[in-house]
Amino acid sequence: MILGLAIYAGYAWLNPGNADDSELIIRVGEGERAWMRTSFEKRWKRPPTADELEGLTKEYVRETAFYREALAMGLDQDDTIVRRRLAQKLEFLVQDLIDVAPATDEELEAYFEEHRVDYRQPELITFTHAFVDPDKRGAETESHAVAVLEGLKEADDPTSGAKELGDPFMLQLYYPERTEADISKLFGGRFAQSISDLSVGTWQGPVLSGYGMHLVYVHGREAFPEPAFADVRDRVADDWAAAKREELNAEYRDRLLEKYTIVVDDDAVADTVASGDPSR
Repeated sequence: MILGLAIYAGYAWLNPGNADDSELIIRVGEGERAWMRTSFEKRWKRPPTADELEGLTKEYVRETAFYREALAMGLDQDDTIVRRRLAQKLEFLVQDLIDVAPATDEELEAYFEEHRVDYRQPELITFTHAFVDPDKRGAETESHAVAVLEGLKEADDPTSGAKELGDPFMLQLYYPERTEADISKLFGGRFAQSISDLSVGTWQGPVLSGYGMHLVYVHGREAFPEPAFADVRDRVADDWAAAKREELNAEYRDRLLEKYTIVVDDDAVADTVASGDPSR
């Protein structure tokens, strides 16, 4: 506490008279309180009580005072976090100000055709797997997997066969109606891609994952027809508007940068290359 007061007193002594009277007034008007109420309602889905609004006002005053003192002391200078936060705030402001006119049906249909793959409902795969644990089997993992595969082909029921012949597994053995993305989250992308190519109705493998080896039985696949534009029109409209906003945002960024002359010191580039910066 004493050290903090000493720092503040020293700064005030070295910088006398920097603040005029207007800078020492923190005004809380109806506009500020309306903003507080709106922010509170967005977060808590209800208006603030009188006590809560009073608390918000006190916090606003405290924050404003600290903010002004920090600026007066130059704490915003050469600060990466402050610079990044202000840049983000400008980006958010620009996004809020961008007004995208509704698209015509022709524009939406063209967007739909260009991005048709994004609106396809993914195939659903139902499968059972038997696990072969490399930590348990060691050097015999692959040969054991081949032996288990032969045993599974003779089993009457895939699920019971996987439980009896496979090694213990921390997750499920049977997975109904999973998309490739679902499977990838559980077993990894290589495993998901591999079982997407397997035939239905027979044990196959081994298939590798981050856990080890798996023998896989695909019970079935459910594919869906291509969606019609009319069925996904609302979603297409939302996606088109988001893409348009991003396009306008990019145009603003380009125009903004055109105002500036970018000078990169040759010595700085040489130092960066010499240090082995992988980004260059």
